[in-house]
Amino acid sequence: MGGILALTVVLTVSCNSNNPPPTPIRPLQANAERLYENDLPLARSVVHIHFNREFKPVTLRALNTAFQLKLPEDSPLTGHSLGEMPIENIEVVSSQTIEITVGSLIANGSTLQVMAKALSGSDEELTITISSEFTELGVVLAGGVFGFDDLSVVAPRQVEEPTAVDRDSNVVRAELQDHLEDRQASVTVRETVLALYDGMAEEIVPAPKLRAALAALAGTFADAAVRSLLSPENCTGTRAAFIGFQKPPGEAELIARVTYDDNGRRILSIRPDLEAAPFELLIPLVAHEAIHCDQVDSLEEEIVASAIDVFLYIHLLLSKPELAFDTSPLARNFNIEALAMLNSGRKTPEALGILPSPHGREVLPESGVMHRSFADLIASSYFGETNSSAPV
Repeated sequence: MGGILALTVVLTVSCNSNNPPPTPIRPLQANAERLYENDLPLARSVVHIHFNREFKPVTLRALNTAFQLKLPEDSPLTGHSLGEMPIENIEVVSSQTIEITVGSLIANGSTLQVMAKALSGSDEELTITISSEFTELGVVLAGGVFGFDDLSVVAPRQVEEPTAVDRDSNVVRAELQDHLEDRQASVTVRETVLALYDGMAEEIVPAPKLRAALAALAGTFADAAVRSLLSPENCTGTRAAFIGFQKPPGEAELIARVTYDDNGRRILSIRPDLEAAPFELLIPLVAHEAIHCDQVDSLEEEIVASAIDVFLYIHLLLSKPELAFDTSPLARNFNIEALAMLNSGRKTPEALGILPSPHGREVLPESGVMHRSFADLIASSYFGETNSSAPV
């Protein structure tokens, strides 16, 4: 009897020893997604981790310490608060899937380290690369607050008087050609722009720099402004009567203003000292004023017109960044408004916007002036304080 029992034990051990060991647990995929609340984006993420087989956490405590996130190697976010990826919650959503809630946005290429033993696996550390919609720059744009490293771009400007060179048609035409070269305009756009400049009626637009600014709008997203001012294709049904450098009428210290003659034609008056500015800085200005067609002004119209001119200014900086350092007051104003636009954006904070960011960031940090959005800044500029009808 004892012999039979011993044989049974030997056979049992022998049979069990032939069973293959369990497949090592491995993460197959790790995908990061931005979290939303009330349809608004947050600076938080959820990481979905799918494993190759079923697992069973040893303990909840072990699970909570089993994961660690790391930035890509040599990431510019290293040491920055935006590079911190604190794990807020870990949830087992299926026998092969875990979701990790993280208190930040995650850059594509970040890695997740997993202690396998917390999932009843072997005593080893596993690593998987995370896929995310955000590049490292995207994380900065979506979650960061921007400011100026060089405060000279917002320093008060000394007003300069225009010179004879500013009024020389040939000099300005050469500058217009250089501008087209800088922005790598197509042959068709170059021909169109120069034809507009050469053919523009000087009795309506006497200043060469304003003719250049209007002509340069051709080929941009705001090229409709040219037709609006120089043709009947606008709400007045007629072209502008005059576009030039003269003191804008009224008591307010305005950079530019649209008024109307007795026939309802527009008169665009631009502060005379601005003739000394590079004509490129006048491009956004005339695009802005072209929005004002009827004789009814509103906060919403000013916000839209300002958004168009600043967006156009940002495009100009891509081909000629030195414009930001120009001594004209226009450059300072555009720089301030461009920063506000960069720090705004409700639906997509990583893009330029006009509404408050869902992250609650100030649009002009460390300026001593509190504005929640680009729209707030424009409203206060024109009306002294944010109008209750301003977009929020």
